Amino acid sequence: MQLFDKHIDQIRNFLERYQAAGALTTYSHTRPASWPASHRQNLVLAGDTGVELGHPNDVSSAFLLWTNDPARVVDRRITVVGPDLPDLKDQRASFGKIIIAAGDDFDEENSFERYREMELLRYDLDLKGYMMRGVSQHQREWSRVSREALKNGFSFRVLGGSLLDQFTRLSYIKAAEVIFITQSREAVLEIQGIACETIKIIGAMNKMAEELSFDCTTCEYNAVCSDVAELRAMRKALKKRKAASHAG
Repeated sequence: MQLFDKHIDQIRNFLERYQAAGALTTYSHTRPASWPASHRQNLVLAGDTGVELGHPNDVSSAFLLWTNDPARVVDRRITVVGPDLPDLKDQRASFGKIIIAAGDDFDEENSFERYREMELLRYDLDLKGYMMRGVSQHQREWSRVSREALKNGFSFRVLGGSLLDQFTRLSYIKAAEVIFITQSREAVLEIQGIACETIKIIGAMNKMAEELSFDCTTCEYNAVCSDVAELRAMRKALKKRKAASHAG
C-alpha cells in the first residue's frame, strides 16, 4: 500500500533543506530507552514547566504515516529540526512531530485497524516529567516538560526513543523513525501543509470504517477518494465486508 509515499517524499525534501542549512541533528536509537516512569502521575503544572511545546497560541502539527516499503524509512532514527529541549529551557515553541513506520502487508483490509492501534500508542507514554496536555482531531499536540526532567537530561532523544520502542513492539512494524521540529513557526507551518492532505485521507478512512457509509454523493471526502486509489480499494473491501455480515 502506497497511501502516503508521496507525503514521505515531501518530508524528505523538507529535511534535506534544513540539513543543508545546518539546522538538523540526527540520532540512532540503538537500545531501549531507560527514562523512569511517572506511574501515571505525570502532571506538570505551569509553574514547574521547563518547556511547553505546541501551545494553542503557537503552531502544532503531529501526525503518523506508514508504508509497505522499508527503504522509505530510516529505521530507529531520531531527527531534530531546530533546538533540542534543553536549549528551549523556559520557552514555548511551535512544535512538529512526525512518525513514519514501515510494516508488513498494510492493505485495504487492515490499514484502519492498524492505524488506530498505532495512533493510540502516544497515550501509553509514561515518562516522568513529560505530560502531553492535549491532542485534537486536527493532529495538533500540546505537551510540557518539567524543569526537573530537563535538569536530569530529558531530551528529544529520550522522547523519540521511547516512541520508537512502542512502535517496534508491534509485530507488523519492521522499521520506524521519528522527526521533531522546533526550528520556527514557519517550519511547522510548512509541515502542517503536508499534514492537511494526510488528515483528509485519514478522515475518509475513519468515516468509511466507523460509519460504514458508502454514499459518495453526500460524503465530504468524495474528492479525496477520487484522487487516492487505496481509499477506493478500502471502500470496496469494507462494502464487501458489510454485505457479507448482512448476508450472515
